[in-house]
Amino acid sequence: MKEKFDYILQVFRSLYHFGELVPDITYGGDRRGRIHIRQGDTRSLETNQHIDIRETQVIWKPWLGESIPFFFDSSDSDLFVENEGNWDIRFDLIASSFFLLSGWQEYFSETRDQYGRFQYSSSVQYRLGFTRLPVVNYYFDILRTVVEKAYGCSLAPVLQEKQNRFTVCLTHDIDTCETAWLEGSFAALKKKDFFTPVRLVLKKIFNRDAWFNFAEILALEQSFGATSTFFFLPTRHKNMGIKNADYDIRRPKFKPVFKMIREHGGEVGLHGSIGSSTNPDALRVEFSTFPEPVKSNRFHFLLYDSKVTLKILEETRFQIDSSMGFAEHFGFRNSFCLPFRPYDIAGNRALDFYEIPLNLMDGTLQKYMNLSPEQSFDEVLKLLHEVEKFGGVLAVLWHNTHFSAYKYPGWKELYEKILTHCKKEQAGMLGCSEVLKKFLND
Repeated sequence: MKEKFDYILQVFRSLYHFGELVPDITYGGDRRGRIHIRQGDTRSLETNQHIDIRETQVIWKPWLGESIPFFFDSSDSDLFVENEGNWDIRFDLIASSFFLLSGWQEYFSETRDQYGRFQYSSSVQYRLGFTRLPVVNYYFDILRTVVEKAYGCSLAPVLQEKQNRFTVCLTHDIDTCETAWLEGSFAALKKKDFFTPVRLVLKKIFNRDAWFNFAEILALEQSFGATSTFFFLPTRHKNMGIKNADYDIRRPKFKPVFKMIREHGGEVGLHGSIGSSTNPDALRVEFSTFPEPVKSNRFHFLLYDSKVTLKILEETRFQIDSSMGFAEHFGFRNSFCLPFRPYDIAGNRALDFYEIPLNLMDGTLQKYMNLSPEQSFDEVLKLLHEVEKFGGVLAVLWHNTHFSAYKYPGWKELYEKILTHCKKEQAGMLGCSEVLKKFLND
């Protein structure tokens, strides 16, 4: 467990301003540290085996007003105790953190949906009901509390400043931007609205498709002092029965779009097409398609296979990925709300790029969960409250299509409402690269 322990400590140390403090923390059999963390039954983690977390094996402990699960312990007790200046953490928050953060459950699961995605319904978050909680941040907050008690210090979260209490990472997946005239007209005709199709077709004739709305999105975000990342698909043809782009980024009309995004402080990223998450050659070709180097990626349809995709991302030299989210439900797929370096389970090492986990998608609320914009706002507030506890990051995906009333009425207004609330609550609103730059203090 040494590499896994070192990895979790490395992630923990990246979250707070430690200054010159190097806390003396030991784990398992080594009890010499000022802070010692007990080790539970971690044989499955040590021998790379599937772990079936059953509710009867979980111990729930209260922290920050929530009940938090621990997975590798067999007896209940106080979370931590002090003895003559030394501190004993009596639950294995190392193994529990690693299990969730590494995506261990999906790496060893054979349950997939028709597109090869790990299913939300198969997750421990779903079965135990803690999808809405960034549980690993709770574990780290316990450890932070003990470090502060042991050393008489105060550890501030690295992303939490006087002007920003938490951060929202704003992103847009550009799946379609040329067919509002068709899809919007069809949606209008179903409502017996015969005027809208005429207006949309006229817009298209004059080369102003209603979903080619980048200037509108940028102007809206600029009014809130926000920037964002736009993920563009470089492939048009279908794959696995799934549509890719309805546009071609090589057309001259996209050059001023990319320039406009960057001039507004935003970022152009790659929306890896269907199939590229498991095909390194395909992803490299797409990576080289853009006129300028890109730093960030998110896979179309949130497709990736944890056994191969993470290493492909590293080999392609992306700095950031933001694909780790459940399509079917909002919340915390890795139970974490800050950037982190993913873990290569087979190679037993941290990978050389950062994941900004995806927490909230318009399509999840509207399509998968069948929530109205009004119902959705209450759920968004709960997520923001969780992230604020830890000075964390909430990654939000709002498609350009959902800024249109032609097929998705009410969703632009919900986005504005979210930004209004975030500005009021002093949240930073940034794209992926700016979030990572701030996190790393570059």
